Amino acid sequence: MNYVVALLRLFVAMLALIGTQEIWLHGEVDGLLYFTNQSGFLLAIVLVWGAVGSIRGKGQPPAWFKGGVTLFLAITGLVAAFVLAPEAADAPQIFPGLTSGQIEHQINPAFAVLDFLLFDAHRRMRWRYAAYWFGYLLAYVTFTTIRGTVFGLDYPYGFIDLGELGWGGFLLNVLMYGVGFYALGLLIILVDRRMRRRALVGGATD
Repeated sequence: MNYVVALLRLFVAMLALIGTQEIWLHGEVDGLLYFTNQSGFLLAIVLVWGAVGSIRGKGQPPAWFKGGVTLFLAITGLVAAFVLAPEAADAPQIFPGLTSGQIEHQINPAFAVLDFLLFDAHRRMRWRYAAYWFGYLLAYVTFTTIRGTVFGLDYPYGFIDLGELGWGGFLLNVLMYGVGFYALGLLIILVDRRMRRRALVGGATD
């Protein structure tokens, strides 16, 4: 079963890289500004790492890293579903039957959560990890704000566009999304600490 888990992880890692091909294949490095693309790259890393660990029977990604990637992909899926505009109906397929939006906004988040629930060893996370993950969000918002205000460059997302929202709307959005981000991180840790230590599928123990 470990080999099945490894193959599945490698397949989704491949999809995650295909979803970000405009960056690494076509050199559109500005795409790295998007949280979705950052999450896709992190997912590919953690899945390849986890696949190697599954084959070896040990050496899974550390809990703080795997939990963070799970959180980032869950946030990506939720924001895509409830905040962002739907993908254009005529969006090109970059993999048979799949568009970039379907890979990055649906498949990646869904598999990240399922991988965490089914294939990970549990009871490894600490409550302080939620603060670490929240720090990533603050760093991201700080960077995009400095980039937009100091250098006059475009913001990656409208809901953190200081120029459009003004300080009041901007800070309100940061507060709302920040609270949701931190709360979801705590939920992931709670789930991890309530599940049995050994993985449900594949036998991972560390």
